[in-house]
Amino acid sequence: MKCINLLSLIQAYQNLNDSDFSKLSSYYGVSIKGEEIKDLSLLVDILCEADVNGYILNKFYVGFKIPQIGKEFDLLRFGKDCIINIELKKTASLDKIKKQLVRNAYYLRFLGKEVHCFTFVSEMREFFYLNNAAEISATNIAHLLSLLNGMQDESIQDVNGLFNPSDYLVSPFNTVSKFVNGEYFLTHQQEEILKDIIDSISTTPNFKFFSLTGSAGTGKTLLTYSIAADLIKSGRLPLIIHCGNLNGGQLCLIGDYQWKIVSIKNHNLYDLSSYDLVIIDEAQRIYPNQLNEIIEKIKLSNGKCIFSYDKIQTLAQWEERYNIDIAIKKIESIVSFNLTEKIRTNKEMASFIKSIFNSKTLALPISSNNIDLIFFSKCEDAKKYLDNIDTQEWEILRFTPSQYNREHHETYSNTSNETSHGVIGQEFENVVVTVDQFFDYNEHGDLIYRGRAYYDPVKMLFQNITRTRRRLNLVIINNSAFLNRCIEVLKG
Repeated sequence: MKCINLLSLIQAYQNLNDSDFSKLSSYYGVSIKGEEIKDLSLLVDILCEADVNGYILNKFYVGFKIPQIGKEFDLLRFGKDCIINIELKKTASLDKIKKQLVRNAYYLRFLGKEVHCFTFVSEMREFFYLNNAAEISATNIAHLLSLLNGMQDESIQDVNGLFNPSDYLVSPFNTVSKFVNGEYFLTHQQEEILKDIIDSISTTPNFKFFSLTGSAGTGKTLLTYSIAADLIKSGRLPLIIHCGNLNGGQLCLIGDYQWKIVSIKNHNLYDLSSYDLVIIDEAQRIYPNQLNEIIEKIKLSNGKCIFSYDKIQTLAQWEERYNIDIAIKKIESIVSFNLTEKIRTNKEMASFIKSIFNSKTLALPISSNNIDLIFFSKCEDAKKYLDNIDTQEWEILRFTPSQYNREHHETYSNTSNETSHGVIGQEFENVVVTVDQFFDYNEHGDLIYRGRAYYDPVKMLFQNITRTRRRLNLVIINNSAFLNRCIEVLKG
């Protein structure tokens, strides 16, 4: 996307035919609707009347969207020390203006500069400003002009590169206080799903089932727990049944904030009819008899139930064999929602992960800045390296071992590190995973494991790798085929 002079944009709109204006807009990456450009035209007239040199109309980004998050800003101008945002409205209530500007300021403040957010209401020719106390007040053109004239311009090569989508992601497990305090925003898709489910829960007298699915990085866990948080704020009582062992974040929600969260193995200790909503989290790991039992209890009590899961994130062969996804889809009158927008894993990382799990996938050009490849020929040397990694900076993830037999990956793993099962639903800034010599590619290009293990190592590797938000360190032990594939992908 390119910055543009606002007067130039308006005159192009007024004098070019639709086809030519569309080409110009595409060249600059401008995204603006017909009604908005009328509002912008009036704003430009007011600015031109107040400032004859027109310099302040330069270097605006029009309709910029944060990559992956999809958050859109009508007008942005970047200075060395500050950012000015102007939203365009024909008419709007103060509540709506405040809600939008508070959200805008939240996203922009991650850039570490002073943020000034305005709304221009064209019908009344009025300006509103968000102050440091997050309150809205009426202001005037002189206020906006003084800030625009006082800006020191900053040359930006890639405006998309200023924003890291992972900065805006809050985990219910890894940043519990921020989550509980509501210091986050959902994407538009997440908000729509939350509203649909909450409205349905509130208005439906009979039993109701929902499924909420999404692959790694789509924000499924955040949305699931946000639904529970919304109910709690309104005085209602949700129960979360987690299909696995409870993690530290969940224990914190239970102990410090009195949330009702229970492991699936203890679900029989709770009367499901006592809760306004029952959430089955990581439902792909539930046993069929447990699923059937819960379904019947919900029906008998005219309860409401959400099954939140990712059918890909199974770790044992029996989980895949039971195919819980099909069973959930067959539930009577179930309403299904699917998150499709990847927001946690950046696009390059997602492409890299996809490419290393199949050697025949077309490798797109990928930067290696956030991916480290460390090769050792011996397990003992890899273990020494892993044992000396700074655990304040990196989260080292190991495979879940069998309870019955010792497995090869235990020779280089440290038992103090989290297992694949222990990090389900969690996310970390920087992740270290290990790939040993038993990983290989079959004739179809799929990554397979030729060693013995109780839980599926390929699925555990996928689970571990997709926990990263920013950086990935792959420790490769005596496996030239996997190393070569990684290098091939990173070269593009």
